[in-house]
Amino acid sequence: MEDHELWYGTSGPRDAPIVIVGESWGAEEKARRRPFVGPSGQILDSLLKEAGIDPNSVFRTNLVAEQPHGNETFRFFTPKNTNPNPRRVAGLIPSSLVDAEVQRLYRQLSFRPRALVIAAGNWSLWGLSQVTGSEVQRESNGRRVPLELQTYAPNGIMNWRGSMLYCEPHLAYDPPPELFKTKLLPIIHPAAVMRSWDLHSPTLHDLRCRVPQALRNDWRRNPAPKFTFRPTYTEATAYLRCWLDHMDAGNELILASDIETLGRRFISCMGFSDDPTFALTIPFIRSKKSNGELVSNWSVDEEAEIIKLIRRLLTHPKIYLVGQNYIYDTQYIQHWLGCSPRLRHDTMLAQNVLFPGTPKDLGYLSSLYCDYHWYWKDEEKDWSSVDDNLLRYNCEDVARTLEIAKNQIQFIKKVGQEEQMAFKMKTNSLCLRMMNRGILIDQARSGSMFFELEAVQCAFYQELLGIVPQDMVKPFEKKSDKPWYRSAQQTATLFYDVLGFSVVNNRKTGNRTVGKEALAILERKYPEFTGLFRRLDYAGSVTNTMSVIKSPIEPDGRMRCSYNPGGTETHRLSSSENVFGRGTNLQNLTKGEEDE
Repeated sequence: MEDHELWYGTSGPRDAPIVIVGESWGAEEKARRRPFVGPSGQILDSLLKEAGIDPNSVFRTNLVAEQPHGNETFRFFTPKNTNPNPRRVAGLIPSSLVDAEVQRLYRQLSFRPRALVIAAGNWSLWGLSQVTGSEVQRESNGRRVPLELQTYAPNGIMNWRGSMLYCEPHLAYDPPPELFKTKLLPIIHPAAVMRSWDLHSPTLHDLRCRVPQALRNDWRRNPAPKFTFRPTYTEATAYLRCWLDHMDAGNELILASDIETLGRRFISCMGFSDDPTFALTIPFIRSKKSNGELVSNWSVDEEAEIIKLIRRLLTHPKIYLVGQNYIYDTQYIQHWLGCSPRLRHDTMLAQNVLFPGTPKDLGYLSSLYCDYHWYWKDEEKDWSSVDDNLLRYNCEDVARTLEIAKNQIQFIKKVGQEEQMAFKMKTNSLCLRMMNRGILIDQARSGSMFFELEAVQCAFYQELLGIVPQDMVKPFEKKSDKPWYRSAQQTATLFYDVLGFSVVNNRKTGNRTVGKEALAILERKYPEFTGLFRRLDYAGSVTNTMSVIKSPIEPDGRMRCSYNPGGTETHRLSSSENVFGRGTNLQNLTKGEEDE
């Protein structure tokens, strides 16, 4: 490869220690044959300057140095229906152009040793790692992608952003060995930041915190944290008694706790951490037999002693217990261990107090508050067995929770939010009391109401059948076992693909939606279709109310739901079914006065 071909479409010092890899060109990049010179490049320069990085000291390149049609990078990849047995690389079907461009990118990166490669966006992260998932690209820029153009696209950048990784180039492209040792930092693409400014702060944080760590070679904690996840009985009880002795002597103990469950029924293991560099996980279940029978990790006497010590620990007056969404854990602890933990700080609730409206999951909080972060939450979704992976995962959870909590506590004091946090924790205790008490249900009246609502629901459905001609919905309705008005996907197809309404996207997911808020927007845009929109809205409200009425009732005639004091940016309570699958979302019940 000629020198000018290797560096075609790049800018900045070729031997720079920091490299930023984008996805593909926009119109301005195509005109100037350089990356990041359009509007997203201006955002990138601003972010770099705010992070204390000289934009002129960074080498810039792209996964593909061309502009795709419609600025849609997926068009560089082969449609999934082109070949029945396509060649896939990490879930995607690259074209020959992508193959050549990725190989060229690897040569650029290995030209000199790099202190850090920054992958901006899903596509560049796919080219430089093995962590992305894949999904069919069915929508783009608010429009449905034609079936013959649909291909596989990478996902996961919102989870992996800010992670302190190492490059894992694809072996299919014969990568240089030294590339595997290069530090890799995924960030949200500046174009996405430009479209959604709430992504600016986490992106700036990733650059401001992680780039200096890479430059000083501080990419992993040294020494590595100690995770004890298969303790002997002697080890497990020794740790528990040590903590209890410390508190019995009159000392306060900051301790994080976290559980993992099996089949949403049993506590499979329970983790503790009193230092971000240490975690102990105590397994309760050793294995699961083929017939579904669970095998305990301990003898009866051993398990009884461990549970007794844990109960003392969680209820000790000197414990400063911290957890993440611990109202979830508490339901299991109350049910199986017979005690109510003395929770003092919940990391999810603290984020709701400090930055309402922002993500509150543990992976996101770790990226903001932990000294060393890489995303780990997608390793398993549904644990079917209690193996070392699950136990190590629990150790990671509880150690991160403790570090997050300690930093949050300091920050809450710094910004003067102690009173607000104390009120949130009182609300958490109140929610727990409400969950335990439940709501007394008039079962006779709810039964008669259900039949009344069912008649009203049928009437709305009949009216909807009369409003929409059946030949409009037959092409897509026949592929489903539900009529169009009971399927959000089919209703969206009718509204946006058949009737041509302006697409309304969900504020959080960005996907097109036909929910209650969308119906109100569409009614304002197309008042001539008011009858259609309102009947759909009313039918939905009736269906939601019927689902509440059908929710399981406890033997004592009460409905026990789960209440979340930190679920909304407005700080109102949200409700859902409890951890055992009983109860429901009571917000589905309306007063019937919303439109008055």
